[in-house]
Amino acid sequence: MASAALAVDAWLDSSLYEIGFKAREFWEAATIFFRRFRLHGWRRAIIEVLSEGFTMGAGGFVVLLALAMPAFEITAGDWRNQGDFAVTFLDRYGNEIGQRGIIQRDSVPVDEMPDIVIKAVLATEDRRFFDHYGIDVLGLSRAVFENVRANSVVQGGSSITQQLAKNLFLSNERTLERKIKEAFLSLWLEANLSKKDILQLYLDRAYMGGGTFGIEAAADFYFGKSVKDLNLAEAAMLAGLFKAPTKYAPHINLPAARARANVVLSNLVDAGFMTEGQVLQARLHPADVVDRGEQKSPDYFLDWAFDEVKKIAKPGQHSLVAHTTFDANIQKAAEESVEFHLRQFGKEYNVTEGAVVV
Repeated sequence: MASAALAVDAWLDSSLYEIGFKAREFWEAATIFFRRFRLHGWRRAIIEVLSEGFTMGAGGFVVLLALAMPAFEITAGDWRNQGDFAVTFLDRYGNEIGQRGIIQRDSVPVDEMPDIVIKAVLATEDRRFFDHYGIDVLGLSRAVFENVRANSVVQGGSSITQQLAKNLFLSNERTLERKIKEAFLSLWLEANLSKKDILQLYLDRAYMGGGTFGIEAAADFYFGKSVKDLNLAEAAMLAGLFKAPTKYAPHINLPAARARANVVLSNLVDAGFMTEGQVLQARLHPADVVDRGEQKSPDYFLDWAFDEVKKIAKPGQHSLVAHTTFDANIQKAAEESVEFHLRQFGKEYNVTEGAVVV
């Protein structure tokens, strides 16, 4: 019995020794083999930098994806209709002061819109719309370069798909987390929708000022006609609204709207969509808007109130009535007071704007 145990012990010892010896031989052979590929000097430095960059990039992508994941929960439901609601706003006395949202579900198919409308929008908002996959890296780089050169924001870098992602799923807050979500949602939209569908949703859902959403509603509000019947000057004016609809709304500031339309016409030429000769008549004869007389609406207040309603509206609600504290008489008195004091003391204190807290 003892001899058998000794024999087993001797066999184990010899086996372990042989395994260790073979492992050492393998390691030495592998070391000699890989020495053939050992890099020195600048080649090694490049490989190390690339390796570290890949590792950090992969880790960064995982972090970005983790931040973006909550946004994808929105896409699981009826995301096409989640923002499809209208809000009627009442003042403190119960009188209607305006509406916001998808008031009328009129939508003109992209194929039926005039070519000048599509070209004006693409030339101004996203010239490479049909060439990128949601994020236009070249366009973003160009915008950064132009903004740095001008020392101000003169060009936006967001593609039409990114703008649609923001309009459909996100708020207007300017945070890094929102931009990350916007980028991933843009890729999701490109993967699930055709370019034609993305452009259709963008043109139907964008806020165009004056309480209108969508280019068809805007054409009716500003020009009293369908988008199908717009001329080049009118198309350029509407295409200029996507950047800042309240600032360039022609029923509020027609000179600013015309100046912006002129920029759109220049964009058409720069993009190669039209020649200077083709846009000349639109420059010489800018668009006029429908005269709405004394009809006034507190657009700035309604735009702010609509954003607040969107934050608290429950899913599935498509028609809402919001009671506000707005008082037209107090508003008028406040505006007159600001205008008076700016006229009296603006130059003395080098002030061009004012505000009143009631």
